[in-house]
Amino acid sequence: MSHNETGRQCVNQFFHQSGDIIGAALSGSAQLQHPDGSGLRLSAPDSGMRLVVRDDWQRDQVALISGGGSGHEPAHAGFVGAGMLTAAVCGELFASPTVEAVLAALREVTGDAGTLLIVKNYTGDRLNFGLAAERARQEGLKVEMVIVADDVALPDNPQPRGLAGTLLVHKIAGALAAGGADLEEVTAVARRVADSCSTLGMALDVGRHPGKPREPRAPELGLGIHGEPGATTLEFGSHAGDCDVHALMDQVVAALIQGHSRKEAGGDLPATGHLLMINDLGGCSALERAVLLDEALAHPSLKALGIHAVVGPQPLMTSLDMHGFSLTLLPLDGLLEEALDARCAPRAWPGVQRVVPLAHFTPRQEGGRAVQDASTLAERARAKADCQARAAREGRARVALPGDPQVEQRLRAVLEVLLASEVDLDRLDAISGDGDTGTTFAGGARAVLEALEDCELACGDSGELMTSIGKQLAYGMGGSSGVLLSTLFTAAATRWKTQASEADARAPASLGQRWHEALDHGVGRMQHYGGAVRGDRSLLDALLPALDALQASVQGEQQASVQGEQQASVQGEQQASMQSERIDWAAMARAARQGADATAEMTKARAGRSAYVPSSHLVGHNDPGAEAVARVFEALADAAEEAAG
Repeated sequence: MSHNETGRQCVNQFFHQSGDIIGAALSGSAQLQHPDGSGLRLSAPDSGMRLVVRDDWQRDQVALISGGGSGHEPAHAGFVGAGMLTAAVCGELFASPTVEAVLAALREVTGDAGTLLIVKNYTGDRLNFGLAAERARQEGLKVEMVIVADDVALPDNPQPRGLAGTLLVHKIAGALAAGGADLEEVTAVARRVADSCSTLGMALDVGRHPGKPREPRAPELGLGIHGEPGATTLEFGSHAGDCDVHALMDQVVAALIQGHSRKEAGGDLPATGHLLMINDLGGCSALERAVLLDEALAHPSLKALGIHAVVGPQPLMTSLDMHGFSLTLLPLDGLLEEALDARCAPRAWPGVQRVVPLAHFTPRQEGGRAVQDASTLAERARAKADCQARAAREGRARVALPGDPQVEQRLRAVLEVLLASEVDLDRLDAISGDGDTGTTFAGGARAVLEALEDCELACGDSGELMTSIGKQLAYGMGGSSGVLLSTLFTAAATRWKTQASEADARAPASLGQRWHEALDHGVGRMQHYGGAVRGDRSLLDALLPALDALQASVQGEQQASVQGEQQASVQGEQQASMQSERIDWAAMARAARQGADATAEMTKARAGRSAYVPSSHLVGHNDPGAEAVARVFEALADAAEEAAG
């Protein structure tokens, strides 16, 4: 195998190409202390076993041992520590540890109080842990075993699999053992928890073994933690973006509730309700986990059960990097709640969190748009209706922007172009950034459009219009682009209003002059705060050429000035705006387009996220911000041509 072939195999995973992957993972974890100052001991590498044992163990309490195949991290080694497991026995990937390894762990930790083995219901685990228990008893050790079979995917399965519910057994049994309970009591409670908890998993993609390609599989409901086929193939795409999470959660919860109702211990709702554990199977992002939590807590069936406590959402019992999750239900009583709340040392245990009612508040934003509850939305709807009715009574027409008798039409044209360009701009940004330019500009367009629909834009007053647009972009656009463009419009509005106060002290400026001066000032303030200049491969590379074209248009207007335009005053702005305009919108659009296209030849960006991207990713592709600006001016030019025609 060539060096390049080797590189291609490992490029997407941080694993050893050869050697002891599992041993290296355990070695790394064992070098960190728990918060309580305790730590872990590992069996010697030359022993051929992978045993993880508490370094503070005194053999004066009931010991807990669990384990199984590796690939489920942090289970099981990650839960070794005071208040949970005493030892974990780790096998190869998805393969049970040997009888000798389990027996060695029993010999290492078992004292007079005895040991409880907590075993997932897989044939290899049952056989190896079971035979080790028998041999340990022959040696005079006191050993009990609890088998966890919490999977409810297959109603007629005589041997349900052991899944994430095993961790609840670890936690509750560990708390009882730490509290001094004897082996009989610890075993009885552990068995009750194992028998009463229910788990169901689903995944969009199965896990990938180190150095091997991922097996192509359809999304499945009820698959096992070793990638065993699920009970049902789901009608969704193979990626999270192709599925409706709400509908997906409906299917998972419905099957889980149905399976849970078959459990004898799940027949009667305990007075204290249920615990819900949300387990990331290894490939979900933190954002996805938060969405899954929200969907689960909002689900009517789970609400009806009474979900009072939650564990997760966290990777707890994974299946390598399987892109999926599992839900576990456990009926609670006072004893179990106390055991779950008891402190423990392992870092991997996320703790139990109580569920409280969701509370909202309405942020106040001076002059801006507040987050709205139902009553606020109703009030806004009434205000909008009143605004429209008043306009109809007064026979008011929409006020035109300077240079165009139909400002709303022109503004809508720009907003529609930005909304229609969302996918194109996102795709362009994905080449050199994080793929959200289209989403960002579309968000700003939606905020402005909503304000326009709600009669909140002073379309007949250019200064107030720019002020309002600046506020809407700050509210709805987000990211650095939203702040920069909000700065542009806000500063331009300030300059526009200043021009009005200066009008008496100088000859009246033409409309084009006022627009150029205001926008030039706004761009200057945007550059002051943003730091970008022409040639930095940013939206300025399209915006500045358009302003140059506007300036040229203004100079042409001055040379062929018309008496009516020269007499326009600030108070007569609307009348002046309705006159024949001298701004060459087509020239501005051409300049913006040429500037945007020129960014495709720029090999180095000096602003934004593209500044961190190699030149090979930039050449041949327009900067997405510059492309957005070019499309805006093209929309303005088209609207002007349509109005003129």
